[in-house]
Amino acid sequence: MKQLVRIEIPNLVLLLPEISVLITGFLLFSLHLIQKRLNHRLALWVSVVGYLVSLLLLLFLGNTKGETLYGLYLRDQFSTLLQTFMVLLTLFLLVFVQSYYRSKGSLYSEFYYILAFSLVGGMFLVSSYNLVVLYVALEAVSISFYILTALLRSDFNSKEGAFKYLILGGLSIALASYGAGFMYLYSGSLDLRYILTHVGENQYFLILGLVLFLIGFAIKIGAVPFHFWLPDAYQGAPTPITAYMASFGKLAFFAPVVRLMPLVQDHFSDAWVLTVSIVSAITMLYGNVVALVQKDVKRLLAYSSIAHSGYILAGIATAKVIGLKAVLYFLIAYALMGFASFMVLALLERLPQWENKLEEFSGLRFNTPWLALSFMVMLLALLGVPPTVGFVAKALVFMSLSFVELWWLAFVMIVATGISTGYYLRITALMFMKEPNRPHRLEVGVGEKMAIVVLALALVLLGAIPIILWSFVSPSAENLFAR
Repeated sequence: MKQLVRIEIPNLVLLLPEISVLITGFLLFSLHLIQKRLNHRLALWVSVVGYLVSLLLLLFLGNTKGETLYGLYLRDQFSTLLQTFMVLLTLFLLVFVQSYYRSKGSLYSEFYYILAFSLVGGMFLVSSYNLVVLYVALEAVSISFYILTALLRSDFNSKEGAFKYLILGGLSIALASYGAGFMYLYSGSLDLRYILTHVGENQYFLILGLVLFLIGFAIKIGAVPFHFWLPDAYQGAPTPITAYMASFGKLAFFAPVVRLMPLVQDHFSDAWVLTVSIVSAITMLYGNVVALVQKDVKRLLAYSSIAHSGYILAGIATAKVIGLKAVLYFLIAYALMGFASFMVLALLERLPQWENKLEEFSGLRFNTPWLALSFMVMLLALLGVPPTVGFVAKALVFMSLSFVELWWLAFVMIVATGISTGYYLRITALMFMKEPNRPHRLEVGVGEKMAIVVLALALVLLGAIPIILWSFVSPSAENLFAR
């Protein structure tokens, strides 16, 4: 008798990093149920140990490849690389959160396990082609972000930003779900690899499904004209969470789109290049032009994040392996740059009456020279000045555009970068060329100071010796295109 059901024993070794983080989240949740008020020091150390175990498991897995759970989960170099940086960013976040939330009087016990569940969602989001898994992972990350955005006690902007994020985030997931439904209707499969290589009738279902699916993710990554939630959510959220959404969120939400690049070669190459190029150009220009007129530095960096989504989309538009390498490099580079720059603001917000206004940065080098110097490095990296990692990332995207002769998009990228010079150098000039408006003394813990300095040095080191990151990015991209 023909076997109708294939029995598979799950290879849980591939899932060990996610299992470690998931156990950490449930352990923190259980501790909160047992204790009326969770001991924050205990929660912090449980989180750190759980994430370090996950990081060690990722390093142990290395270049391991394989699928399990009937193809629902995939372990490859791409997923391992992005998951490693996700865990690292989460560990860096834990260095800052307790002192920040204490200064704001908003230290909630729920923070720790919500953060763990968002990390698990992000790790699954970069490790699957299955539409159902992507949906569940997307919900896990999104719902966690909605809650974390609102975790500032008695702060109207925090609640407003979370509400806008909730409404448009729900819309994005609805659109992506409708898209998944149409793609399933076309192919009878939930696996994107099969869907985009399947030749069947009614290709209109496939086209409509793919468009809705991509619009859903375009809202998540803040591409214009689907960006409206992002500036308010980033400005209203607790600043460490803004840093986390701008870095971890970019890695998580771009990953499924990046996985599509090798799959659109056969049927949609020309349409993909044209559509993504136009969205990229609009996003780059809009983000930088609007950032140029901002008076609030936190909101300015939010629009800068939108512009950087445009740069990443420029690499995605090429749909070639050289573009995929540039995109991976840029994603990791921006994750570090964006996280570090927002964390500087998180430290400065401890000062009395600090509101992140441009004029408040005047003479910062006189009061906290180490922080001013670190922030200058981060801003120059975001601008793309050598020898920072931002320069290498933009150069790689430009090279990928020239490789496929998208000269007009390369020109738009140069113009957009030129526009961004105005606001990055303006902040730098205020810090180093103006007298301080008022003297202040910023008290920063040793761990926080070391984290900021390490991040600033990393931005220079990875730019001065780009082969360090490239040696991981290049094989990951080639592995995706080799399927």
